[in-house]
Amino acid sequence: MAFTYVSGRPCLDFMGTLKYRGGAGAEELLTGPECLSEWAIQAGLVGAAVDVADGDLAAALSVREAAYRIVIARLEGRRPPVADVALVNEWAAQPRITPRLLRSGATRREGTAAQLPATLAADLLDLLAGTDIDNVKRCAHDGCTRLYVDSSRGRNRHWCGMGTCGNQAKVQAFRARQRASAR
Repeated sequence: MAFTYVSGRPCLDFMGTLKYRGGAGAEELLTGPECLSEWAIQAGLVGAAVDVADGDLAAALSVREAAYRIVIARLEGRRPPVADVALVNEWAAQPRITPRLLRSGATRREGTAAQLPATLAADLLDLLAGTDIDNVKRCAHDGCTRLYVDSSRGRNRHWCGMGTCGNQAKVQAFRARQRASAR
């Protein structure tokens, strides 16, 4: 499976592995432990497959959901849920994935399944502590629940990505104009 990485931060991209949240059409992309390993490889967090058990996947998904609720609370000017704060802080304090320097001078990223949510929780804390949090937005496309850092020059980006929601929104607007002019 090819995952989408358009959010500007690993923690936000990880949140995007549950599409169309809150509705009947919610779509879980991490349907098994091997999917979490593949997501981490494609995200560049690790260079090779990680052994992930069902419990590791469940832990990662609980961190993902807590992180999402924390960012949404921040965007809405509310305090995040206490249990979510405790969970993210607990994971962020754990050992993270780090690159290793090889004798050849090259580097390699490797880690364990437990280091994946720890790394993502730490990335969330870095996001919240930095200036990028002020540029985090929700995708404006109907039904999309992806969050992203708007790093555009004018800070006027509307969609999580042009190749995904932006293109769909523009096609829908074009078709609506075509129908209106045909009347």
